[in-house]
Amino acid sequence: MIYQQHMPRDEMVSAQLELLMQNSRLPTLSVQLVGVVASVLMFWPFMQITTVLLSAAAFLILLLARSLHMSTALVERRFETRPVLLYWQLLIGAGITGAVWSYVYIYAAHSIPVSMQYAFLLIIVMTAAFSLGFSVVIREYFLAYVFCALLPIAWSSFIHYQKEPYNLLIGLVLLAFCALMVYITDWTYRTFRNMIALTWEREHFTQELGDLTGSLRERNRQLRDARRQLTALANVDELTGLGNRRLVNSVLQKEINRARRAGAELSLILLDVDYFKNYNDTYGHPAGDNVLQKLADIMQRASTRAGDLVARYGGEEFILVLPGASSESAMRTASRLQDMILEERIPHGTSEIADQITVSQGVITVRPDGAQQATDLIAMADAALYKAKDGGRNTIAMH
Repeated sequence: MIYQQHMPRDEMVSAQLELLMQNSRLPTLSVQLVGVVASVLMFWPFMQITTVLLSAAAFLILLLARSLHMSTALVERRFETRPVLLYWQLLIGAGITGAVWSYVYIYAAHSIPVSMQYAFLLIIVMTAAFSLGFSVVIREYFLAYVFCALLPIAWSSFIHYQKEPYNLLIGLVLLAFCALMVYITDWTYRTFRNMIALTWEREHFTQELGDLTGSLRERNRQLRDARRQLTALANVDELTGLGNRRLVNSVLQKEINRARRAGAELSLILLDVDYFKNYNDTYGHPAGDNVLQKLADIMQRASTRAGDLVARYGGEEFILVLPGASSESAMRTASRLQDMILEERIPHGTSEIADQITVSQGVITVRPDGAQQATDLIAMADAALYKAKDGGRNTIAMH
C-alpha cells in the first residue's frame, strides 16, 4: 500500500466541478434574478412593457435551464463520468448568460436616459462582482461570464465614445475592472485549489490509514491463528493425531498440581505394542503406521471420561492420563482397552505370544505429594509396564 501524496489532475477537475455546481447553482439564480427584477423596474417607463416582460421571461428560462442542468449533472455524477464535456457546457452557459447582459445593455442604451444607462451598467458590474465568491472555484467559468458581460460593453463604449461624454472613461474603467477581476480570480482560484487538494489529501491519508489499520488488524489475526496452529502442531503427534510427549508432560504436571491441591487421585496407563519391531520388519513401516493409527482410535474410544488425555508417548508407546480415577477405575479402563484391541484382531504373524496385535500395559494410581513431578509418575508407569512385559506380555501390571 503506497500513500499517494498529491491529488491527481482528473480528480481535481472533478472536485472543482462538483464544488462549483453545489455552491453556485442557487446563488447564481438568486443574484441573476435580483438583477432581472431591478432591470425590469428600470426599463418599465422607457420601453414597451411586452418587450421587457418577454425578455425577462426568456432570460429566466435560460437561468432555470442552467440550474436544472447543474442539478441533473450532480445527480448523475457527470463530473466523474464526463468531466470534460460538463466543463465546456458550464463555460458556454456562463458565457451566454454574460452575453445576454451585454446585449441588453447595448440594445437599451439607445432607448433609456444616460443616467439609467449607467445605473444598469452598475447592476451588471455588481452582478459580476457578487458572482465572484461562489463561481471562482473554476477560474475560466467566472472569467467567461465577466468577459462576455463587460468586454462587449467596453468595446461598444470605445466605438461610440463621441456620443456620450463618459463612454471613453466607461470603456477604460470596464477594462480595468476586468483586469482586476483576472488578478483577484487567479488568487482566489489558487486558494480554492489548495483547499480542495488539502481536503483530498487529508481524506486520502485517513482512508489509507484506515486501510492500513484494517490490514494490520487482519495480519495480527492471521498471526494469532498461525501461532495457535503452531502451538497445536507442536503438541500433536502428526501420525495419530493424538497428543505428543510435550503435551503429556505439560498436562501431567498441571494434573499433579491440581490433584495435590484437592487431595485427589491421579492414574496413568502406559501402553506398549508387543513385538512391534517384528511387525514392522515383516509387514513394513506403512503397515506399522496403520496399526498405530488404529490403536489411537481404539484408545480414544476406550477413554470415556471427560478430562482424560490420550497421547502417543513415543514409538509404539501410548499413555492415558486419567485425572481423579481410582486404581479400580484405571484397571477397568485398561481391561476395556485390552478387550477392544483383541476384538479388532489385527493380524501379527511374527508375534511370539499370539497371531494378532496385543499390548502390554502398566498402570499406576497416586495421590501426589509435594515431592512428585511428572517425570516421577512416568518412571513409575514405565516400571509397571516392564513388569507386564516380564509377566509374559499381553498383560496388565499395577505398580
